[in-house]
Order: sequence, then structure tokens, then C-alpha cells
Amino acid sequence: MMWKVDSKRVISDIAKTTYKSNKKRNIVTITAIFLTTFLLCTVISIGLSYWDTVSLRQQRMNGMDYDIELTEPREEQVSAIRDMDEVAYAGLCVKCSIGSRYGNRELDKIKFFWADTICWEKQVIPALESYSGYYPQKENEIMLSKSALRAMGIERPAAGMKLPITCENLAEGFKNDETEKEFELSGWFLDYTGESKGYVSEDFYKSTGVRQTDLTQGSLKISLKNPLYSEADIIQMQNAVKLAGNQIIEADYDTISNFCKTIAALCMMLVLVFFSGYLFIYNTLYISVNKEIRYYGQLKTLGTTSVQLKKIIYKQVIWNSIIGIGLGLLLSAMIGKGVIPLVLQSVNPTIDKYDAGDASIWVFITAAVFAAVTTFIGSKKPVKIAENFSPADAMRYIGVSEKIKQRNTRGGDIASMARQYLFREKKQFIIILLSLSLAVSLFEVINVVISANNAKNILNHTCDYDIRVLNLTLLSDREEQVITKGLLKKIEKTDGVKDVRVLTSATAIVPYQEDIYGDYYRELYNSRYTPGNYEKDMELYKIQPDYYSFTCRIVGIDSKEFDKINQSLDKQEFENGKIAFVSKTFTAGSNGIPGKAVRFSIPTSVQPKKEEQIKIGEVLDTFPAHYSAGYTPDIIVSHKYLEKLMGEKLLIEMIKIDYDESFSQDTETAILGLLKDNPKLSAESKLQRYADMKNTENQIIILGGSVGLIIMLLSLLNFANMMSASIQNRSKEFAILEGIGMTRKQIRYMITLESLYYAGLAIIISLLIGLPASYFVFNSFNRYGIPFSFPAVRNLVLFAAIILVCVFTALCILDKSKNETIIELLRKEDN
Repeated sequence: MMWKVDSKRVISDIAKTTYKSNKKRNIVTITAIFLTTFLLCTVISIGLSYWDTVSLRQQRMNGMDYDIELTEPREEQVSAIRDMDEVAYAGLCVKCSIGSRYGNRELDKIKFFWADTICWEKQVIPALESYSGYYPQKENEIMLSKSALRAMGIERPAAGMKLPITCENLAEGFKNDETEKEFELSGWFLDYTGESKGYVSEDFYKSTGVRQTDLTQGSLKISLKNPLYSEADIIQMQNAVKLAGNQIIEADYDTISNFCKTIAALCMMLVLVFFSGYLFIYNTLYISVNKEIRYYGQLKTLGTTSVQLKKIIYKQVIWNSIIGIGLGLLLSAMIGKGVIPLVLQSVNPTIDKYDAGDASIWVFITAAVFAAVTTFIGSKKPVKIAENFSPADAMRYIGVSEKIKQRNTRGGDIASMARQYLFREKKQFIIILLSLSLAVSLFEVINVVISANNAKNILNHTCDYDIRVLNLTLLSDREEQVITKGLLKKIEKTDGVKDVRVLTSATAIVPYQEDIYGDYYRELYNSRYTPGNYEKDMELYKIQPDYYSFTCRIVGIDSKEFDKINQSLDKQEFENGKIAFVSKTFTAGSNGIPGKAVRFSIPTSVQPKKEEQIKIGEVLDTFPAHYSAGYTPDIIVSHKYLEKLMGEKLLIEMIKIDYDESFSQDTETAILGLLKDNPKLSAESKLQRYADMKNTENQIIILGGSVGLIIMLLSLLNFANMMSASIQNRSKEFAILEGIGMTRKQIRYMITLESLYYAGLAIIISLLIGLPASYFVFNSFNRYGIPFSFPAVRNLVLFAAIILVCVFTALCILDKSKNETIIELLRKEDN
């Protein structure tokens, strides 16, 4: 007679009994799944917040949020573009005036803009760190940047305060037309551009006579629904609005390729993150099932089939997954909604607590699905191992094959034994090494990304000085030597000042020279910056070389400045006035200028009528000084040579000051103290710009550092997990070794060497993977043209921490069994 047995119920009962009897191992498995879910969810959430914060800082450094720009837009073009399906919105912005003086204080050309409602609300406000007050409504109201207020000497602005400002009209046909106007401050704002600027009302804009179609004054800022556009899209827009005259649509044609590079870099990092999480769960499940092989062998002896055994194991895996994933998501949500917003608000009070750390639901879904799929995939291999063991093999299984045991009982020094133990379980060795190496590689990549987006790093690259002091009287009717020798000596003697670079300048007249500047002027007049009619202007140039459109600045630089900008010139020839640089911004390439001698004269020199001549050696794309004159390329000569020509009439345009320690507050305070009583000087510093960016920078540092620490935690947990299993599986072998005379101290030494081998190999492999990956990711995220550098100090600290943690972890695990006798250790596997 056959009795029907409800196998499903029996299997379920066995699974429950097994699950309850293995509380410790289930807790370990749940912890692994919980940590992986939590860490992945948190890494992605924080990573997205980090990316958003970096992007927001980029907007604030640009001063406005838009995709492309149409210059000098006509009214019908504005309407046509706003009606386009692909355009989200388009704001109009016009530069209409310049503030040159505030009371008796000279100003460094504060630009005044009028922005329509769309531009102000949709494109300017999103790019501001903060603003107070309201956009100007009345003709005499004005809103200024904090940089402009500082330049005016106003540290504590108040709404409604009166501001007497001398303005220059920018309307076509007006040259140096200045009028003094008393403005009323309607508000102020902070961005990261470092520029002194302001916004004026529509009534004031109309009173200036400036038109939105005036060359370089008006522009239509266009925000697209899809910011990924191609050159074909821009050409299509150009054809639709019918560009005329000097109009262009300014756009970045590399948008799609840069986006693809960025996505590729992000995918690379995500793959490393996911693979590290996968290995963590896989290792834990492998160890958990591995330790139950003997128990599963007993079940097979009692008649349990491989299919039934698989069901028993999978039921336990599912229960652990539900608990682990649920707890991981819950804690991640609590951290994301509670801890992260509080921390971010503490370092950046300007952000909304409801926005900080607000992760998308898709982040939680992704983490949960990944953890579940990883748990299932990770359990397949261990389950297969349990299935394939015969009852007899399973009953005597202790985690190490007989072949390995026999090989390990051979003699040899401890270092050799450590290496032998290291490589004997090849799969385990590869998994441990791969887990640690990938996580360290990812940490190295994140370090490079954080370094590339570090505000100090960006400012060090974009500003070639710590503070710049500018003579505001130059190019005015009141030019004077404001930066005196006495002031220079005081600054040079200030504690913390490393170098003071002096730049002198004067306006030069360069007569028409076809052989030198012919190609340059032809290209200039074919560009959008064309001054007018080429033939007529060249005829005027030949007759009247001192016409303001064709003058240039001649700049004298000292040897320190020469060393910073020089690439190919002989320093001695430069110092002696035999050779010079030229600087130009309106055309590309050298235009055939280098190697030729240019003739010029300086009206304010000792001999104003005398014509000088100097050879041009190199063309610069950047201009080391501040003021410029006409369209003729500026000439950069040695200070010694210009001083010889100018004598006592030589005026210092600016000084660039370098500190012993960049961003030193004490040094800057001392220098500003020397300048505070002189209204004809302005100071611009990296430290002040950094202070403006500090809130966002703190946010970036915390978010980026959190991602790195979480990744490192994941890798170290993985290592500890695998080493724990390895040492526990070998506890009987350690007992045998002690039985034949090996001391506990020698075993500790052997385990220490194993840990050092793992850490050393992981570091080497991580460098082989991390360096090229870091370079690729860095170039994909590099928006500021910063040269690649590997943060050596930070990574050396990381490597030292890895070595210490690896050794400490392994020894702690080993010490758990130090109180057990040899007999207890030998019996341990048989119980």
C-alpha cells in the first residue's frame, strides 16, 4: 500500500526548520542583502544629488541657464523662435549701459542689462545662489550683483538706498557719452561668475537708445525642450529665422558627443558599483550554502532529491531577500529624507529641505530589482554545488579538498605557506581580489571626479593669481599712477605674499602694415565682429593710424609673468626688447603674424613721435592684462623695454599677487587693508569667488565624499566576509598545524602576510584598472579644461587604510578562535 505524501508541505516544513535553526547565518545573509540594497540605493541617490549640484554650480558660474543664443535678434525672429515646437522658452537680454564710477570711486566697468520677464524668471533666477528684493520696475531702480556692490564698497546693501552712478551709453553712435544718475537699489543677487553686473528696468533700457539688434548688445537666450541638439538642428533653426548681417546662433556642436562621453563614464562607474554589490551578495550566499553542505548531505541520505533540495535552499533565499531588501530600502529612505537633507542644509542653508536628498522612486526600484536579481543569480552557483555533492562526499566535506589538504601539509617557511594558501583556492582568491580591486578602482575614479569638480582646483586653473589689483584710472581722462612704489613695497613685504607680478601698459599707434596685419584684418572684416566696410576703413586707417578703432595696448610684463605665458620665446631676447608677443581675440590662428617686425609709436612716451620696431615671436589667445584698445592686436613686451620707452610716464595697469598658500584669509585681509582707503583701485580675488561658491562646494564635498566612503565600505565588508569564511573553513587545518608544532604567533604572521598579499595585489590591479578609467571619466566630465592629475596623497591614504583594515580584519577573525584548544578545533568540524 502506497501512502500519499504532501511533498510541498514537507519541503516547506524542512525549509522553515532549517531557517530557524540557522539564525546566525541567516542574519549574515540578510545583512549582506540589506547592506547591498541600502548602499546601492544610497550611492545612486547621493550620486544623482552630487551630479545635480555640480551642474547647478556650472549654471551659476555661467550666470544664466540656457542652451543656445541668437545674437542681435529682430522682433519677428523672437516671435518665430518662441513658437517653435522644440523651444521651451526664449528670454531676451540686452546690455544697455556701463557703470564707470560710483560717487568718487572709480569702477571697473559694471555692465547693466535689461532682461525680459521670461529671461529673468526662467533663465537668470535658476542660476543664482540667492537674491533679495525684486527686479527693477521704475526707470531709476537697479538690481546689482554682490560683486558689483563690493566693487562700490558696499558691504551691507539695503533696499531703497541711493546710488549715484556715472553711466556710459552703449547705443550705436555714442562714444564715451557719460551721464550721472541716481539709482535706487531694488535688490541684489549672488552668482558665481565673479563679474560686476546689474539689471535695470525696461524704462531705463529704452532711455539709453540701445536696441536689441545693436552689434554684441542684444541676445535671445533659448532653452530647448531637449537640450541635446546637433549641428543640423541649429542650421534648420538658422534657415527658419533667416539670419542677416552679423547675426549668429551661438551653440555647442559637441553637445551630443559630450553627452555620450558623460553617459559612458557614468555607466562605467555604475557597472563597477553594481558588480561590487553583486560580488558581496554572491560571496555571502556562497559561504552560507557552503557551510551547509554536510547538512544537505544528510538530507540526501534520508531521500531528499536534488530538486527538493533546491527548493529548500531557494525558499530560504527568498525569505532572506524579502527581509534584507525591505530593510535596505527603508533605511535608505530614512537617510535620504532625514539625514542627508539635514546635513546638506547645515552646509548650504540656501537649499530647500524638501529638495535635498529627494531621490526618485526609480532609484529604489532599481536597487530593489538589482538586489533581488543578484540574490537569485548569486544563489544559483552555490545551489548547484549542493546539488552535485553525493551524500558520502557531503558528509566528509570541510570546505577544503583532500588534494589541497595534502599539499598544504608540506613543509616550508611561513611566507611560502602564506602564498600557497593564497593561491590554492583559485576561485575564492579571484573573487576576493576582484571584489577589493573593483571597489578600490571605483574609489580612485570617484576621487578624480571629486578633484575635477573641486572649486579650488577650478579657480586655480581659471585664475592665474590669488588676488589682482587694478588701476581704475587707465583709459580715462584722469590717468594717474595709483599703484605706487611705496604700495608695491608694502605688499611685497606682507606676510604670506610669494610673488607680485607687475603689468604696465599704454596706448600705442600702429600704422597700416599690410605685410603684417593684412590677413588678420581681412579675416576680421569677414567675421561677425567686422567694424564696418573693409575698403573704406583701410583707406581711413592709412590716412589716420591713430583712429581709435585701430589703436592697441602695449603691455609690459616682468620675468615672472613671462615664465607663466611663454612657450617658445628666448627670455634674454624678450628682456632686451628684441622680440614680443601679440594677443588677439577676434580671429583664429596666427594670421601669418609671427616672425615679422611691427612698427609702432606711443603718444605718451618720452619721444611720442619716434617710431619703434619689434619682432613678433608668438601669438597668444589670451591677454595677460585687463584693458584693451582698438582692433589691432595688442603687443606684449618686457617691463624693462617699456620702461625705457616711457620713463616716468609709465603707468602700472595692474599687479597680480600670488600667496605662499593659496586662498589664505590672513594674507588677503592684510592686502585689502592696504587698499581700503584708495577708491581708484579695485581688487578681485580667488578667495572671494571661493567664498561665494562655498555653500555649494561644501555640498559637493559631502556628497562626493559620501559616495566614496560607501563604496569603500562595500569593498571592505566584502573582503571581511570572504576572509571570515576562509579562516573559519581552515580552523581544523590551523589545529593540525598547531599540533605539529606551529605556534599561534606564527599562524597570525601567516594570516597577516596573506592579508598583505591581498591588499598589495588589489592595489596594483586597481591602479591598472583605475588609472585609465579615471582618465576617461575625468575627460568626460572636464568642463573647465583642467589638466588631468591623479590625487596621489588622497589615494596613498586610501591604500594605507586598505592595508591596515585588511590585516586588522583578518586578525580579528582569527582571534575569535584563540581560546579554543586544539582538540576543540579538531572536533569542531565533526559536530
